Amino acid sequence: MPDAPAAKRLLVVDENQELAEIVASAALRIGAASTLCRTGQEALACIVETQPHAAVVDLPLADVRGSEVLSALRRAGVPAVVVSGVYRGPRCAEEVVRLGAAAFFEKPFVVEDLVDAVARLVGAALPAPAPEAEDEVTDADIVADEGAAGPRPSPSRPARPPPPDQGDLAATRVPRLLDAFHVAQATGVLTLQRGKVKRLVLFDKGVPVFASSNLPADRLGAFCVRRGILTKAEREALARALPPGGRTADALLAKGLLTEKLRAEIVAEQVRSIIWSTFDWRDGSYRFQVAALPRREIVPLALFPGDLILEGVLRTAALPDLRQDLAAGVALAPAPDPAFELYALGLRPAEARLLALADGTKSVADLVALSELPERESLAFLYACRLMGVLDEVERVLASTRRMAFT
Repeated sequence: MPDAPAAKRLLVVDENQELAEIVASAALRIGAASTLCRTGQEALACIVETQPHAAVVDLPLADVRGSEVLSALRRAGVPAVVVSGVYRGPRCAEEVVRLGAAAFFEKPFVVEDLVDAVARLVGAALPAPAPEAEDEVTDADIVADEGAAGPRPSPSRPARPPPPDQGDLAATRVPRLLDAFHVAQATGVLTLQRGKVKRLVLFDKGVPVFASSNLPADRLGAFCVRRGILTKAEREALARALPPGGRTADALLAKGLLTEKLRAEIVAEQVRSIIWSTFDWRDGSYRFQVAALPRREIVPLALFPGDLILEGVLRTAALPDLRQDLAAGVALAPAPDPAFELYALGLRPAEARLLALADGTKSVADLVALSELPERESLAFLYACRLMGVLDEVERVLASTRRMAFT
């Protein structure tokens, strides 16, 4: 008889801590408690120590051959699901299965599908449909603006599994969290908190579709005031006149002060602003919640995570922080498994030329000196590419032994 779902133990092996945490959060839906390992050596020790029921392994590993970890899992009778952004195509999938994997997913993958595969391997019941996401900023269901901020009872809503432990923003950056949601094609919520300030970002298959904040300046009405659609006095009068559960955007649409197109434009501006305001957070906490989209209307937006990260870093990063985050002597080269394909990023010509120079033979200082952009813009672009997994920090090599490059 299979173990009860609550007894399932999952080993997640991934150097990308943020991505591993999303997988662990999603695995809660099948009652699986996850142990996270960042290296192959850690994984080999954990196979013995934790005796997992299944494993998710991101290949290749930096310190040991993936085949060594897969062999150890096979000897221990632990079925493994492999994910990879390097190994692609049916021939690679066949080889990974030959080495012992029970299932294979190319990046980006849908994390809910991965968890379904794990559930089948360990004999756990497939997870029920994900519970609807809740707004941990206002303790209300997620809505498209501040007008409907009161909690609404939902007696039919299924119980939600407890959230995983919060992560520490001192150990990561918000763009890396956005990147992880993109790679996992996750639908759910990222809640960010620093002191008394809380912000929330809602994702649909890895793409941000909504953001909220507990600061009045981040509400939709405030953006309408900035756009000149309302005066501050008119906004306050409108808020007082809203019925319970009413929404500012609906009232503005009814008065002819907003069109659907302008509404989507302002909401997109609101979402970008809330997300970008967290890019410089170097303390605080974050929490993943893999969950279904709310039943309430979400305004359709066209926000691509790669461009959101790139533009946000360029807009918000300060030069002293960039000099600290990207040491002058560090060499950069193309990552073997970039989270974003270059054709999908809106690169300016000077950025594309700078990226082509990052081939492992030049330090950050060299790249800045060769760039056509000012120092801050050059460093911000390189740092954004590092956060997005487009560039990796590498051991510097001689020009005669250059690594692969974007050419």
